[in-house]
Amino acid sequence: MRPQTETIVEKADFSEGNTKTIDIDLAGYVTEVNFRISLDVTRTTAGAAVEDGILRMIKGLKVTASNAKDWYSIRDGREGYYLAYLKTQGQVYNGTMPAAGAAETEVEAQFAFHPGVLPGNMFDITRCIPLRGMSNIQVEIDWGTAATDLGTGYSVASDSDGLRVEISRMILEKGESEAQAFSPLDHIFVPRLLPVTYPIDAIYSSFSFSKDILTGAYIRDVALLMLDSSGDRSAAEISEFRVATNKGDIYHVRRSWTAFEREVRRRLYLPATITGLGLIDFRNVGTQKDYGLNMVQASKGDWLLEFTTAATSGEIRALYEGADLVSVDPVEVGS
Repeated sequence: MRPQTETIVEKADFSEGNTKTIDIDLAGYVTEVNFRISLDVTRTTAGAAVEDGILRMIKGLKVTASNAKDWYSIRDGREGYYLAYLKTQGQVYNGTMPAAGAAETEVEAQFAFHPGVLPGNMFDITRCIPLRGMSNIQVEIDWGTAATDLGTGYSVASDSDGLRVEISRMILEKGESEAQAFSPLDHIFVPRLLPVTYPIDAIYSSFSFSKDILTGAYIRDVALLMLDSSGDRSAAEISEFRVATNKGDIYHVRRSWTAFEREVRRRLYLPATITGLGLIDFRNVGTQKDYGLNMVQASKGDWLLEFTTAATSGEIRALYEGADLVSVDPVEVGS
């Protein structure tokens, strides 16, 4: 196989409150998608800026095809940005909003979707997206509104650059079969992000805020983003959590959320602790398997996330990194 990276010429223009798409007319095996969001922002009045404003302007972001499950799907730009922060030792970018009365300012956010287990290698095929047989392959973005997502007094120019993407992929050499390229494995791990929101509606004691770990895929890990009632990142809503099974097995008990934030920073070599952000790696829980938890044939409630809450409101944004197992195609040969 040979590597190739290209910037897609087409872009998804900014259109407040609307959905835009970028067609991905490529072949091969996608190993990384880099996103660059660029908005021309003006601020007419003083006041507090919304936390992570440019990220909140992304109300949905997908890498998808008509005849496939969504490979990448987030409901809020913060989910994708902070997942990339966790996976790449903080190698993301979030620009600064302009001061009141300042000239129109181009504000950028940049982050990548890297599904493989080697984030330093943009051509890592441990998990990748095979494009063979796919139709209408697109990146799709839902844009938010400046007044809500950036704050009072902000506006975004309609001619802003919007979203651009860069695709890294591996391509079969001439005469090389897919079976040869992925040998000795007879399968491909195809990524699938699974977003879930757990609203907090009361104070739950002794790990009684219990939520089912998703089924139907191989679940490698779950990124957790804690938000308070105003939608800002917070460490005050959850005091402790654990991973458990319906058989009464208890794993990965964490008695302090803030201590967990620091432990995640140390484990993933992050440059800073991000309030409200954590990652549970299921490869280190229970089965000790490289793929994490095999939830393909699992029943609802077999594995659980259990929390003790310290507030009566807010929510937990959970972003599960799953994968589907696809058999290699011995007929697929490079041309």
